[in-house]
Amino acid sequence: MDLSENRTQHPNLIKSATAETCVIRGHTYYQSVIIPYQDEVCTVATKTVAELTLSNVHELCAHQPEIIILGTGAEIQFPDTRLLQPIVEQNIGLEVLNNQAAARTYNVLLAEDRNVVCLMLLGD
Repeated sequence: MDLSENRTQHPNLIKSATAETCVIRGHTYYQSVIIPYQDEVCTVATKTVAELTLSNVHELCAHQPEIIILGTGAEIQFPDTRLLQPIVEQNIGLEVLNNQAAARTYNVLLAEDRNVVCLMLLGD
């Protein structure tokens, strides 16, 4: 795999991510976070894919992204398909990945100046 240095200076660049933590702008988050392309990072109470609600999905869609990255912890877990309806209706892409892969993918899309939002589920 060809690796190259990331020179992106975007403020929402993810420095590191595990199933329990996410580091952005020198701040370590221990609670799940929504990381948008443009806006401020915000925490959410949802810890697992099973806890995802339509409200969470609508909050992600409100950022009007091209793509939503869903980091589901240590392992990939797909959400209930009924929750995906707003994403499908708005023609938004969805990637479901473990947290480390979600962080890498988010950073690549950020470097490409793509309108992306990431929900990183942390904790449980």
